[in-house]
Amino acid sequence: MAATGNVDTFLLFSDVHFDPFADPSLVPALAAADVSDWKSILASSTQTAYPAYGSDSNYRLFESTLDDMAARAGGISLIIYPGDILSHNFSADYASLPGDTSQAGLNAFAQKTVQFFVQEVDSRFPDATVIVADGNCDTDNTLGSIGARPGDAYLSSTAPILAQDFFNTDADRAAFTAGYSMAGYYALEPDGPTGIKYIVLNDNLWISEYDDPGPGAVELAWFASELADSAQDFQKVWVVAHIPTGAAAATVAGTYDATGQISYSGNLDNGFNNAFTALELSYSSTIAATFTGHLHNDDFRLITANDGSDAAALIRIAPGISPVFDSNPGYQIYSFDTQTFALINETTYTLDLGAATPAWSKEYDYAETYGYTLATPQEWQAVYADILTSPVSRTAYLNYKNQDATSQSTITAANAAVYLLAPGYTTPATYNAAATVLAG
Repeated sequence: MAATGNVDTFLLFSDVHFDPFADPSLVPALAAADVSDWKSILASSTQTAYPAYGSDSNYRLFESTLDDMAARAGGISLIIYPGDILSHNFSADYASLPGDTSQAGLNAFAQKTVQFFVQEVDSRFPDATVIVADGNCDTDNTLGSIGARPGDAYLSSTAPILAQDFFNTDADRAAFTAGYSMAGYYALEPDGPTGIKYIVLNDNLWISEYDDPGPGAVELAWFASELADSAQDFQKVWVVAHIPTGAAAATVAGTYDATGQISYSGNLDNGFNNAFTALELSYSSTIAATFTGHLHNDDFRLITANDGSDAAALIRIAPGISPVFDSNPGYQIYSFDTQTFALINETTYTLDLGAATPAWSKEYDYAETYGYTLATPQEWQAVYADILTSPVSRTAYLNYKNQDATSQSTITAANAAVYLLAPGYTTPATYNAAATVLAG
């Protein structure tokens, strides 16, 4: 589909999981120092190599990522970051390494880590708006990787830090702070109801590990209300969240490898998953795009109606920077139509950590690889059909899922179907039904 307005670009990157504990010898100095001194402290580390597969992002990888993004897209005005600033096991690492087990110390160190992240991003992209979601590791509670909860100190203490440098007007800062500081979700209308609306969710409230569905239900009702308002105003929406809908393919593959059975296991609680996908379909003419992270894989979800209508919603899943799950670091530059806010194309850049001399390079161009743009539901469906039926498209998709870290991949010829079903069958019922047909 030809662009109806001007074409602009934005940057999508996610899941840095910056690890200030990567060099334990520096942690006492970091804890004692003002964040303005962190860069010089971290640069003094004798650990100058990139992190190994299975580790989170160290200083070298974080700085390399930002430098490469700035070199390719330094003048960009919009960045989407679907969450996970902090490293895995942040609370436990803080308690064990500096020898401070206090909640106040943990809160302060988490706040400094976020401030350093913001400082470094803003130094490369001082004029960009950064739409940021709360990731499941972005919390200073000690309950594990379940994300920040309404009322958590992490949200209220980091909201002013994020607001100051990631948003460029007082109105946007106020809207972000009001929502994010309370429960981790918010909506922005930078140009008022006649322009794009960003609805940013805290879908950590929708995971099954969280035993209180109340806050998630409140958020879901708020999401529906925001979508209804935008539909009434004929406004286009971009949705940003951390955790994608649909099957947790790696978990399903592990079960399949052990038992030979394919059975759905979701990223989100089944009830919230189904409610979210239903809203995406109901407002598919309003939602122009949805972005998530969390999986550290370059992937997508295509939600389609089962009633014969053309309703469809596309979720783009950002590759991660952290190689903790054995994928290569990657980020994407997207083009979009400034009138319809439809996506047009994306180019992915990756760092091959398995190379003798790792260097950032272009991995692929979506339209060149798949022969279609990202502009219409018909093209989304055509690409997915090709992935299911064309060996060339299937190989490209499976390789790019891990940012070409194929030697590290858990995808095999035997379990590939588990991963191939995940993009197009996004509810327990549809996934299991498709698996049954496949098995038959």
